[in-house]
Amino acid sequence: MTTDGGPGSGTVAPHEPASSPRLRIRRSAAITVAAFVAWLAVGPLSLAMIAEQPLWGWFSVVLGVAMLAAPIGVSAWAWRSGVDVTREGVTVKSMFSQRLIEWRHIDGFVTDSDGVAAILDDQSQVRLKPLRAENLPRVLEIGGQELRDDTPDDERQ
Repeated sequence: MTTDGGPGSGTVAPHEPASSPRLRIRRSAAITVAAFVAWLAVGPLSLAMIAEQPLWGWFSVVLGVAMLAAPIGVSAWAWRSGVDVTREGVTVKSMFSQRLIEWRHIDGFVTDSDGVAAILDDQSQVRLKPLRAENLPRVLEIGGQELRDDTPDDERQ
């Protein structure tokens, strides 16, 4: 199921039982498919470079391995990185690390054309890619927070 069905939207995992609500938002599966197609395209060339070593021996091997590893790395990044929302807080995951931001440290959220960012109690911002504005009501519901619009009345349209 996608967040809004639009192009480039992340995927949202099915909801868990009500006793432990959790929202997992990951990057689009299209990134993994594109990486697989790229791997199929560079596979024969990179294997030929490793086996035949047409350029300076070791350089061909390094280049061949890098050409094989790049699409695998991109698909691993797309599969691993994202945002998990639980009652404890918001976990921002990257390929090799993760950061739990507890609800008590989140002062609010700001949305723009790049997506959503969390405003922390020290007034710094943490970008929550691939979280989108459409997901915010569910995020706040899981965290037991209320949805409030601080936009002045004269700026609303």
